[in-house]
Amino acid sequence: MARKRRKMDMDEVELELTPMIDVVFNLLIFFMLQKFQTTEGIIKAYLPKNRGMGSGTPSLDLNEVRIKCLYRDKSNRRVKKDTGGFVVIKVGDEQFNKPGDLEAIADPEANPIWPRLQKKLQSFKSTYKGKNENGLPVIIDSRKQVPTAYVVLVLNEVVRAGIKDVTFAAPEKPY
Repeated sequence: MARKRRKMDMDEVELELTPMIDVVFNLLIFFMLQKFQTTEGIIKAYLPKNRGMGSGTPSLDLNEVRIKCLYRDKSNRRVKKDTGGFVVIKVGDEQFNKPGDLEAIADPEANPIWPRLQKKLQSFKSTYKGKNENGLPVIIDSRKQVPTAYVVLVLNEVVRAGIKDVTFAAPEKPY
């Protein structure tokens, strides 16, 4: 016996859109809540080509300026933990702020120590008599507990003072 072929109506074919809509909404929610990381800023840094593995003795410039970003407690003693301390900026023996002064102001850039630091660096730069072709060498020595924002603020003042030879000190290694 021959079977009869049934004609398909075009109205009978339906697509289930519910699962597709669910997936689209899930993707939409995912991308709305996802926090994509972006870089905050770019610091122009070039590795020195005239330093490194050399055959001779490295030359020391005794006129270099070391800016220390320290982490201290209220009585100006060293803090080893990541919490409970304050940032203190020092150049040589001169301390530019007391513990808690930088954190007391909501906008750290508005603190009056930054123009004082810039003036100090400019005076060092004007009296520099070394042989460095890039001018006065400055080393920024920051403890690991110091927030990066303060290190960047110190770097800003070094750049504003017109100093081109800036290096960062390596972190302390415990013995």
